[in-house]
Amino acid sequence: MPVVVLTGFLGAGKTTLLNALLRHPEFADTAVAINEFGAVALDQHLIERDEGDVLVLANGCLCCNVGGDAEEAVMRLFARREQGGLPPFRRLIVEPTGLADPAPLAQSILRSPLMARVLRLSGIVGVIDAMFGVRNLTEQPEAARQMALADRIVITKTDLVGSGAEAGLRTSLATLNPAAQILTAEHGAIAPAVLFAADFLNPDLPPSPELRVSPRLAEAISPHGPQTEALVLTHSAPLDWPALEVWLRHLRLGHAETLLRLKGLADIAGEAHPLLLQGVHHVLHPPVLLDAWPDDDHATRLVLILRGADPAPIRQSWAEFIKKTEGDI
Repeated sequence: MPVVVLTGFLGAGKTTLLNALLRHPEFADTAVAINEFGAVALDQHLIERDEGDVLVLANGCLCCNVGGDAEEAVMRLFARREQGGLPPFRRLIVEPTGLADPAPLAQSILRSPLMARVLRLSGIVGVIDAMFGVRNLTEQPEAARQMALADRIVITKTDLVGSGAEAGLRTSLATLNPAAQILTAEHGAIAPAVLFAADFLNPDLPPSPELRVSPRLAEAISPHGPQTEALVLTHSAPLDWPALEVWLRHLRLGHAETLLRLKGLADIAGEAHPLLLQGVHHVLHPPVLLDAWPDDDHATRLVLILRGADPAPIRQSWAEFIKKTEGDI
């Protein structure tokens, strides 16, 4: 069975791209294994869900949270399929966390006695956003490794930058990985036939040479760097949106360099459904009011991915914000 590793740094737009791909009819029999960094797997909330640890989507796709060991999770998927506990699937997309080096996962697919029996690596697709791509390639060793290993690279969020910024990113990517084809996703969407090898879209075909595992392992890039951690902030009562917006503004301005990613669901006073919040560094994307809560837990929960930052001041700021909000009420 063909498998594609979908990699990219935090906030690159992998989930948006994945959502767009899964809407295509040819992906109806696709399984997706997602891994999220942090205690709250918010990426799953951005994908239509059903129930159980494996999500059976309306279009027939399967989605699960990898959780710990990717090899174990993938083999569990196959075991459940063979036992009739899951609908059949013919291809697999694995989306590691944005902080992961895709090389060990690719090596497992190629070399593991268990995975190599049932999977063939159709390729590694790297996703990078035009706003922070050059900066991430320079400052984040994981981002550089991800793009160095990719067979094809998708640039996202080009509508948010000028042509000069995109051209500069393309130059950086071509220098890092001259063998990769560089593509652009328009508003998070790209045609599957452009992005994937023919054998991935049609598993009945023999393995295609279109996508190959790059021999470049970015050995020159140091895996060491400032500590990265996830800070989870929650609150069980509805929040006033203008007040929360002010707190978010102070957060972004005060921690623009160390706040890699912000993602969350907010319970807003007067709204029956959650507000989806997403940000990268100092940029907060326009909030989106979702159609429904993903589960019975309607508490506000924000996940902040920090690098080289002391989380204590942020945690204290959140506590003070909550105390003031409750005092105002």
